[in-house]
Parts: sequence; structure tokens; C-alpha cells
Amino acid sequence: MEQAAQKIGAGENARVVGHVQLNDQVRPPAPQSGLAAETEQMLAEWVNCAGDMDGLKRDHNRIINDILALQAENRWEDIVALFFPLEDKVPEQVAAGMDVDIRVKVAFALVRLRRSDEAVRMLTPLAGQHPEDAMVHYTLGYAALDELFSARTERRIIPAKRKQELIALAHTHFAAARDLRPDSVTFFYREAILYKEIEKKPRLAIPLFTQAISNWERQSPQEQERHHQQRPKYIKSLYHLASCQLEAGQAAQSLKLLQILEPQDKDRNFMHPLFKHFAFGKVLHALGRYKEAVQHLETAGFVAEAHQPTDFVWELAARCALRLQQPEKAKGFINKVPRNRRRPYVLWTEADILAADGRAREALRVLQSCGERDKRSRHVSLIRMARVFLGLREYDRALEAADRAASFCRDTYGNPSKEALFWQAAALHLLGRNTEALAIIQELEAGHFRYPHFSRLAGLVRAAVPAATAAAGRDSQGGNNHGSATTKY
Repeated sequence: MEQAAQKIGAGENARVVGHVQLNDQVRPPAPQSGLAAETEQMLAEWVNCAGDMDGLKRDHNRIINDILALQAENRWEDIVALFFPLEDKVPEQVAAGMDVDIRVKVAFALVRLRRSDEAVRMLTPLAGQHPEDAMVHYTLGYAALDELFSARTERRIIPAKRKQELIALAHTHFAAARDLRPDSVTFFYREAILYKEIEKKPRLAIPLFTQAISNWERQSPQEQERHHQQRPKYIKSLYHLASCQLEAGQAAQSLKLLQILEPQDKDRNFMHPLFKHFAFGKVLHALGRYKEAVQHLETAGFVAEAHQPTDFVWELAARCALRLQQPEKAKGFINKVPRNRRRPYVLWTEADILAADGRAREALRVLQSCGERDKRSRHVSLIRMARVFLGLREYDRALEAADRAASFCRDTYGNPSKEALFWQAAALHLLGRNTEALAIIQELEAGHFRYPHFSRLAGLVRAAVPAATAAAGRDSQGGNNHGSATTKY
């Protein structure tokens, strides 16, 4: 016993059953508070589930493949029913931290089901936890964008503060996604749509659409084949960029883009033929090529499906026919729009057709009825009425209509319509009240007003005003320019 004790004391390994050498025993450190305790628990969970790692990975791959298969069939309800909320449906994946890709795909399904607010709530913390994941950022931006689109489609009012929050959220995460994947087509396209369709800022959308197009076109055929899911966004970027450039007054450049789009989308129809032919008609109308425009617009109406509205197609076709001095053909186009579905802009063109056909009184009745029902753009009907009254040489009634148009805009929007002021000045000139007309002319000039025949009207008014009165008016106008701010319209 003494010898055995000496050996143990000398540090030799104990080999007697029941005896343990304390120095050689491996013990976990004592649990600590804070991060150390959390780390200890995580390590213990890793050790305990080590045998299940392969199973978790197999389950993750199966779940992703199941969702992809359901996506291919647009079975969004099934995706949500099977996997949302993840904490209840796939808790093992959540506990193992393998839920990011699943959350992104389930969030996309929620968006497709018009449950964007739930998708935003689910993805917002995920974006902070995974700042380098481009798909998390993109899907969060897409969810915010869809909420804005849904409200517009459903004519649902989003409080102004919430709308700005959603816009800022979408921009923040689209930009993050673009920074992470600067070669993406879809990421650039989506943010451009936010600018163009939601914020009505087409000039800010142009560089993003341009980059989306460039990102696709610089790819090799093999790369385009691998990224084929981005091709529809390339086609749509061409379409929307053409629209932006037309609005910016670049009709010729817009036409070039549509000519690129047409063969690219010929056999696929990522853009419905109705919209492609309408786009051609709109651009050709802007270029003054009315006969070609009519051909495209008639084709657009022909290829439209039963559920698709075509009133905008036939209204533009009617305007083209008017330009071609074919009022009967224009009337035929307008008559393709059912009378109970004629919105104000269709009725305005209908009135133009009646006036061009020598039926001014009927045109006035159409405009009067339209103006009484239209709460947002009544001034447009009143301005058209002023023009018809001028044509009938009823200058007092023309002035009254123009006055009402200016007052409507002032009361509704805070500023009178510059166009209404122009017709006021025209009616005043024809009534011989040129001093009053000159005051309006000078106000419009101060605001850099541009309108057909405005400079000619200004010259006629000045020629009709006595020289001394005109000089006094110019001095008064000059004083206004150097003193108080001029009125803005």
C-alpha cells in the first residue's frame, strides 16, 4: 500500500479500478454568465445533434426543392400553409440556423398572396442579421414595393408617413442588393419600377433601366442561358425605358428601343402584344407618323384578350385619325369603347371629334356632362369648352369657361391653370379688352410659359394696346420682377 501510494504521489497513472486521477480528468469549465454561458449552451447543442447534421441538411434540401416545385406551379397558398410560420412548421431548421433561404422563399409566397406586410415583418430582422445576403435585401425591397402596388390596385389609401417609410425601405434594400450583385438585371429593374410607377420620377428610373439592359446584353449566350429567369426583366426594362424616354421628349430614341424589343420578345411575349403594339402606336403618334400609329393600334385592339381593357388604345387611335383628318374613322374608334365605360379622357377626344365634324353643340353637351361628373380634372373639360365657344365666336361664354377652369384649379390645387389663363387672354383679346389680356400675358411670360401660338397672341395683344399703356405695363412687370416674388402657376 505504501509503495502504491508513493507511485501515485510520484505522478504515475492510477490503474486501480475505482480510482480516478483528478489531473487527467477532462471537465467542462463551470458555466459562466452572459456570452460565455450562451456559447457553452450552443456547444452542447452542437455536440448533442452532431449525429443529426446530415439529416438536417437533407431536410433543408428537401424543403427547398419542395418549395421550388410549388413555385413552378404558382401554388403560393400551399407554400404558406406548409411552412409558415417557420417556428411552428420547421422548428429544427430554425433551431439549427438553417432557415434563411426558407424564409426568403416563404416571404416571396406571402407577397404573391398580397400579404406583403407579414413578409416585411419577417424579413426586416433577417436583413440585419445577414447584411451580406443579397436575396434577403432584394426580397424585403420587393415586399415593400408590392405593398405600395397593392394599395394602388385596390385603391386603398396608405397614410403618407407609412407610404414614405415603405418607399425608403424599398430603396434601402434594393440598393443594398445592387451593391452586392452589381451584375443583376432584376435588382436594377425593380428599383427603376419603384421610381417610375410609384414615385412618378421617370428621369431617376432611366439610369437603372439602362443598367439592367446593359447587364443582360454584356452576358455571353451561355451566361444568358444560365440566367434565363432574368430575361423577362430585360425585355420589360426595354419597354419601360422606352416609355421614360418618350415622356422625356426623346421619341426617336424610344422607337429604337422598341425596335430592339420586338425581335427579342417575338416568340416569348414576356410583354403582352397589346402593350407592345400600343407602345409603338404612342411613339409613332409622338413622331407625327399617324398612319403607322393607327396600324399598330388596330393590331393592339385585335390581339387584346377579352378581359383586357382597350379604351386607351381606341382613344389614341381616334386622335391619330383626327390628325389624318378622318373624323368618321375617329368616331368609329371611339365607338369601340362602350358608352358607360368612357372615362373623361375618352370623352374629351369624343368632343374633339364632334367639333371637328361641325357638331359643336353636341361637343359642348359632352364636355358639360363630363365636367359635372369629374371631380379631379374638371378644368380640362372647361378649357375645351372655352375653345369650342371661341370657334362659335361666343367670346363671353369662352371667357366664362376659362375663368371657371382657372378658379377650379386655384381652389382645388392652389394654383390656376396656365392653359386656362392663356384662353382667358385669348377671349379678352377677342372681346377687345386688351389691357386685361396684356396683364395675363405678362404673368405667363414671367413664368416662362410655353404654348402653341402664345407668342403670336402676345404680339397681337401688344399691338392692340396703346403704346403708353403697354410701356406702363412693362414697367410694372419689371418692378414685380425686382420686388416681390412673381406668382407661380
